[in-house]
Amino acid sequence: MPSFHHEFLVELFRNDGALAAELLRICAGLAVDHTRIELGSIDLSQVAPTRYHADAVAVLHDREDRPVTGVIVEIQRRIDRDKLLTWPAYVATLRADLGCPAVLLVIAPDPDVAAWARRPIELGHPGFRLAPVVIGFDDVPRVRDRATALRLPELAVLSVMAHPELEIAELAIDAIAHLPEDRARLYLDVIMTALPAAIRQILEARMQGYEYQSDFARKYYGQGLDEGRQEGRQEGRQEGLRAAVVALARTKLEELSDDDVAAIGAISDPRVLTELVTSLGRACNIAEARAALDDAFDH
Repeated sequence: MPSFHHEFLVELFRNDGALAAELLRICAGLAVDHTRIELGSIDLSQVAPTRYHADAVAVLHDREDRPVTGVIVEIQRRIDRDKLLTWPAYVATLRADLGCPAVLLVIAPDPDVAAWARRPIELGHPGFRLAPVVIGFDDVPRVRDRATALRLPELAVLSVMAHPELEIAELAIDAIAHLPEDRARLYLDVIMTALPAAIRQILEARMQGYEYQSDFARKYYGQGLDEGRQEGRQEGRQEGLRAAVVALARTKLEELSDDDVAAIGAISDPRVLTELVTSLGRACNIAEARAALDDAFDH
C-alpha cells in the first residue's frame, strides 16, 4: 500500500500541473512553450486487460490549445524493477493518445533510488531506449523568493520537504495561506512534520502554539509525544527548546558567545524557554534580541 508521503507527493502534482513543468524547466533544462496546463487522465492502459496507472499526468497546451507535451509524473520511493516494463508503456501510450511528445518525470526522494531510476531502459530495438528524467530531493530548488513561492505554492512545499530550513519553511507557510483551507491545513501539517525539532519549535512558538489539523499529522505528531512521555523525556523537550533558542539567537545576533550558550543551557523552565523563542522571533534587531536573552537569563 502506498505510504502517506508517496500519496502526498502525488497530491502536490495533481493539485498543480505547473509543478511538473517548472521542475522540468529548472532541473532538467526542458522548457516547453505553452500557455495552459491541464491535468490528464492517469489511466495509461491500452486496449488490453492490463491496467496501467501513472501517479499524475500534466498536459501542456499551446496558444491554439493544442497539446504540445504530456508529462507523466511518477513518485518513486523504492527500487521497483517492474517499472522498467511499465514506464516505456506509459510514454508510448500517452504519446499516441495526445499525438505529441511525452516525457517521463520521476521524483525520487532517496538518492539510491534516484540513481537506479536514472539508468536508461533498453527496449531491445536498436537505438530504442528510455532515459527517465529523474529529480532527487537534492535537485529540488531551494525556494527563497516570495514571488516564486506565491506563484507555485506546491513547489514551495516540496522545497521544504527536500530542504527543511527555517527561511524556506517561512516562505512556504506564507505562500500556502492563500490556498483553500483544507489544502492549506494539510500542507502546513506536512511542512511542520518535515522540519527538524529545533526549527519546528521556533515556528510553533511564532504561531503561538500551533496545533496539527490533518488526521495524519495529528497521529504522527501525537505518536512522537506519546513516545516521549513513555520514555520520560521531559528533558528531551527542554533540550529541543534550548536548541531552538540557540538556533534562533544565532540568526538574530551577529555573534553568540560561549557564555550565552552556557546560560541558555542552564535554563530549565520550559515556560521561560518557550517565551524566549517567541521574544527572539519577534526581535527586529540585535538590540531587541540581546534584551530578550538578558531578560531570560535574569530569571
